[in-house]
Amino acid sequence: MKMKYLRSQSSMEFFTLTGMAFLMTILFVALSVSEIREFRDTKEFLLIKDLTLKLQKEVAIAASVENGYERSFTLPERLESNVDYFTVIMNRTTLTVNSTKAVFSVRIPATFGKNFTKGSNMVEKDGGRVYVNS
Repeated sequence: MKMKYLRSQSSMEFFTLTGMAFLMTILFVALSVSEIREFRDTKEFLLIKDLTLKLQKEVAIAASVENGYERSFTLPERLESNVDYFTVIMNRTTLTVNSTKAVFSVRIPATFGKNFTKGSNMVEKDGGRVYVNS
């Protein structure tokens, strides 16, 4: 009788420890998923910020050089193949780049023309004014 009791106690301890290990694994995975999601959001914000600062630099260069300056460049359809975005120039002096989870705005020298678009873009200076895709 004592031998059966020891075997059943060993089985019970084994299942208890296995259950605890399984619970700890589930808890660890849940916390990891949260960290991964936060990392992706931070990465998306940094991609949007980087693009915004590059566009700001393009306009600043055009504003600081002589008339007749023109430069064409291409913006990707998506950042890092998975982040969709769009750009808006508000009041000719504020550039904003938006995605589903991030927004970044910067001041730019006064611009005329249209917004930056995905694909081919042109920045030029003529008559002391900076034109974007005009």
